[in-house]
Amino acid sequence: MNLTGGITWHCLAWRSQARWAPTSQAIEQWLLTHAQVFKPEGVMGQPSLLLIGASAGWMMSSTWLQQFARVDTFDIDPLAATLFKWRHGAALKAHGVEVHCHTQDALADLPNLLAAFPKACVFFDNVLGQLRFQSPAAQWQQVEKKLLQIRKQLQGREWGSVHDRMSGPVNDAINLNDPLPLRQASWNDQQWLTQLNAQSPWLDHLTHSVLPTRETQADSNHVAVQDFAWNFSARYRHWLQAGWVRP
Repeated sequence: MNLTGGITWHCLAWRSQARWAPTSQAIEQWLLTHAQVFKPEGVMGQPSLLLIGASAGWMMSSTWLQQFARVDTFDIDPLAATLFKWRHGAALKAHGVEVHCHTQDALADLPNLLAAFPKACVFFDNVLGQLRFQSPAAQWQQVEKKLLQIRKQLQGREWGSVHDRMSGPVNDAINLNDPLPLRQASWNDQQWLTQLNAQSPWLDHLTHSVLPTRETQADSNHVAVQDFAWNFSARYRHWLQAGWVRP
């Protein structure tokens, strides 16, 4: 299965909607609470969004997208544009949101896109954690370097991301009605992995430095970060991390 898209991925996502719904709802609530776009006093009009790695928006919130006047989606998957409009088009059109879908490698062309849309917010929709699969495992340092470069390119922009932090098997089967694990603020990563019932070893998606931390951000109040559990299947779970960064 190609983790960046393809018919097999979309069939799996469609069949998994009930299992993934609690995580989708948790992400939506977090976006609506912490990722409302900031508009300085005196700024006219509604903001626009570059949604990178949009796929079909299987876990994306139409309600959150409705705050934008225009949404441009980018994905290398040729099926993504049609399926995204099928899932979100009617809801966005009803709120007057323009939707433009592009079949394009936005990560490779990010500097040009940022220049072409100088005032747009940017959101990476579960794509940054997949970069490690596009390079040999031995080149993990190059992946980390690329992720840091992306963060530097976004300086001065309002942007966010939801991405895989780690993923792997669990010790016990996950039932559809099992509650999602919730991370307490005082927990370290190992305590969180224990709560996720992680069965070692778990895969590191190399995204630990995607979002600014208290050590790298002068004012940590400008960065909202939250961890989520994603019950990908009955025996496999992802640790998702979401963040929204204001300049």
